[in-house]
Amino acid sequence: MNRPAKKYIICIDNMYLADLMFYWTYYDQPCSMLIQKPNTKGLTAVRILVDNDEAANFLYRLKEKTGCRLYEAEM
Repeated sequence: MNRPAKKYIICIDNMYLADLMFYWTYYDQPCSMLIQKPNTKGLTAVRILVDNDEAANFLYRLKEKTGCRLYEAEM
């Protein structure tokens, strides 16, 4: 089901990148994902666009299991 689109930046520890990929494939790749290197050592930044329920579920589960930080980006 579609929902209003929101862009998020996920700040995740490098040791959880495998979990990020696992949940992304588990939820059948629900959104586009751009992985970037931030200025902080040991962290990775991931940009995603949440515009459906599966993408929201993916983001919720990822936050719950990894403790990553979420930032809402401007559209």
